[in-house]
Amino acid sequence: MYVTAKGEEIFVIDGHTHLWDGSPQNQRNRHGKEFIDCFYDYHRNLSPSDYVWPKEKFEKYSVETVAQDLFANGYDDMAILSPRI
Repeated sequence: MYVTAKGEEIFVIDGHTHLWDGSPQNQRNRHGKEFIDCFYDYHRNLSPSDYVWPKEKFEKYSVETVAQDLFANGYDDMAILSPRI
């Protein structure tokens, strides 16, 4: 539950989350590598330096890391996951 500066509790539903595996062994061809490299470059260049992930974490976002990032360290109470199948 997120608590505002005024002490108001807000139930947070994250409606746009993804679980992905863009690791090198899951990249079908060079275009898969180009895709994940492009998105990592956006992340690396647009995020504050304290929030930049190592490339290995970005390539393969594990279930454990998602749970930790969204629910333990983040503000999500519920999330709608949209995995790529």
